[in-house]
Amino acid sequence: MIDWDEEVPATLGEIRGVFAEWDRRWREEPETFMNEVEHLLRSNPESYGENCAPYFKVLLNQLREAQNG
Repeated sequence: MIDWDEEVPATLGEIRGVFAEWDRRWREEPETFMNEVEHLLRSNPESYGENCAPYFKVLLNQLREAQNG
């Protein structure tokens, strides 16, 4: 269950890193990337953020884990 009131602190550098990783995955492996986020493309404006936010958080956590170790 997603807690939409959860605060997810991130630095601007981390946010930049998430978007860079998102783009890198798209460019390097479009087929794999599309499998991961295919549902995003089927979203409507109301549900797009609901679908993207959890994926953004996953990428943020993966980048943090990679930095820490």
